[in-house]
Amino acid sequence: MTGALDRALRDNLGTKGLRDPKVTILDPATGTGTFLLGVAERVRDQVMADEGGKAASSALRNLAGRMFGFELLVGPYAVAHYRLHHALRYRPADEDEDQPQAVKLPRLGVYLADTLAAPGAVSAIGSLGIQGIPIDDERREANRIKTEQPILAIIGNPPYKRLAEGENETLVGRWMDGLWEDLKQPVKDAGKGGQLNTFPEFSVAFWRWAIWKMFEADSAPQQGVIAFITNRKFLTGWPYAGLRKMMREKFDRIEVIDLRGDVRTGTRGDIDGDQGVFNIMVGTAITLAIADGSKAKGALAEVVYTDCWEEGLFGREGKLDWLVSGATWGELPNAVEIDRGLLDDWRPRPFENGEWLSIREAFAFSKSGMKSGNDPVFVAVTPQLLPPQVESVLATRDDPGFDKTKVRRLAYRPFDNRWLYNDLPLLNRPGPEMQRAWGDLNVGLYTMPSGVGAGTGVWCPALLPDYHSFSGRGGYAFPLYDRRAGPDAHNLNPVLVAALAEAYGNAQTPEDIFDAILCLLSATSYTQLFAEDLEDTFPHIPFPADPTVFARASEIGREIRGLEAFQRDPAPAFRPKAFCKLATDTDTGAVIADIAYNDSELSLWKTDGKTVTAFTGLPAAVWSFAVSGYRVLPRWIDGRKGLPFSDELKTELRDVAARIHELIHWFAEGDLVLAATLADTIPRTGLGFPPAGPDEVEDGDD
Repeated sequence: MTGALDRALRDNLGTKGLRDPKVTILDPATGTGTFLLGVAERVRDQVMADEGGKAASSALRNLAGRMFGFELLVGPYAVAHYRLHHALRYRPADEDEDQPQAVKLPRLGVYLADTLAAPGAVSAIGSLGIQGIPIDDERREANRIKTEQPILAIIGNPPYKRLAEGENETLVGRWMDGLWEDLKQPVKDAGKGGQLNTFPEFSVAFWRWAIWKMFEADSAPQQGVIAFITNRKFLTGWPYAGLRKMMREKFDRIEVIDLRGDVRTGTRGDIDGDQGVFNIMVGTAITLAIADGSKAKGALAEVVYTDCWEEGLFGREGKLDWLVSGATWGELPNAVEIDRGLLDDWRPRPFENGEWLSIREAFAFSKSGMKSGNDPVFVAVTPQLLPPQVESVLATRDDPGFDKTKVRRLAYRPFDNRWLYNDLPLLNRPGPEMQRAWGDLNVGLYTMPSGVGAGTGVWCPALLPDYHSFSGRGGYAFPLYDRRAGPDAHNLNPVLVAALAEAYGNAQTPEDIFDAILCLLSATSYTQLFAEDLEDTFPHIPFPADPTVFARASEIGREIRGLEAFQRDPAPAFRPKAFCKLATDTDTGAVIADIAYNDSELSLWKTDGKTVTAFTGLPAAVWSFAVSGYRVLPRWIDGRKGLPFSDELKTELRDVAARIHELIHWFAEGDLVLAATLADTIPRTGLGFPPAGPDEVEDGDD
């Protein structure tokens, strides 16, 4: 990152780079001084190599007077001073010297200060807890740098943390909380204000401060370079569209190196070992924002993007080696230009550069699933458990009676149907519009607007879907029928239906189109091939140009629908006698408690401290089957802990296992259809749709 900053200062701003006496440098969240140390070492080594030791000593003294850092915490502040002083007080020996030479350094420009505090603000008492003159001097000098000192290069790794309610004022402060309002307004103007709940993020505040310092402060130079490594989240999504907009308007060129590493997201496609460059759970990206006055008035900054995944880099060591390989010249190969709209993401348009339809475009209506807000009260594995669960809630009403007509089945998780007390005023987000569209009898696709991981790209429930019904995380439902419009009204986009009829030479039924989509998005290889694209958007559908391939996709999708929606029993071939075979006599009142799996044997409880094998012949592939990280059979059993091991439960467990067993087969069959489809697809314009625009995600539910 230091190399990239150095290169941009030379190539774009016409300076001599970091060694140039006119270049002022600031790390606004310096921590223990790592980036300032990197700057100093680079300047020292460059001048040593080009001009010799004495010139290097002079360059370091000069650098110490034009390189600054702010740090809020006294511990890192002290460490930064120590590291910088310890590293710079001696330079290496030159050719005519026999030992390292001392360098007389001035007081280093690292100050104990709150970067995000209002410029010129006076703090009552320092962080050390004393009214010490040195602390007052520190803050006075920090304020001078904030308000008067032009800064040409800003570098650092500002903190990143999603702010909880109330932390805006305590962590970013009132001044910044007011300043960054202009990042929210474009999102509100686009009608997406409801998505700003994730906007308050610490690193966004530091981006806004750096832009203020470079362009808006009284001493702003109106040019320069910002080099930050931050949370990568701001590269995509509506909450940060205002920041991306401002940066494209203010700067001339923006370079992004996406380091990925979103560990909390879990496995994505066939990428199950992605690591961050830091030992944290949050993914990161390096961003270089260059203002050199090169673009035409009113033009937007060019954005170029480099992806570590495209280089086949998933481990921490490989990513760091890759960055080091570009340190000398300050750039990495294979950057691609991002030619998208002002509010769009800073990543290449997904799915063949936007040539495929989003699932959102294929259906006329979609909505997030039902959210009770308190599942232990309103959702139960059996209907008999609901009355005692909701009793305390109903007791607060004038009529505390339990209304049996409000009980309905719920597609809670994959293959896990439960019972819901569907009393809308009591639920957190009942989704009445979705409930009306779904009706009493329907089928639909369920998926996520981003972060779809390994496994199927969609699921097909027949019951009203829970908000988390795809994989335990929030998603969106796309019903096949819209019951609000009548008993036979389908929910597919009529433009798509007409275009497929023309492409294939005859009309396709809504059911056939639905099933073909289900097949193509369920193919095992789909989430592997398009893991990167699924990071940030809904699944997109490749429609085959060959009608025979489409027909085969419909056939396979029909089989998948029958299994996932419980519309048919698993085929006998996938539930032979030896498959998931009962292994013990359970007339002992056994209760589901201790779940264990080993070498095709499944244990569900212990007797006298020893595990008891309940089933044998359970394939490992069935046990490990997962939807976006959600292991279906183990979680199904876990949801029934405490229940007696009844005949009904045995039958249900074996049925779910057999459905998974057969589903694995059809997903693999879908791979063949997907491969044939990818060889020849119909582009979105061939389906009657305009070129791709930004992906849309709903603000919420009613």
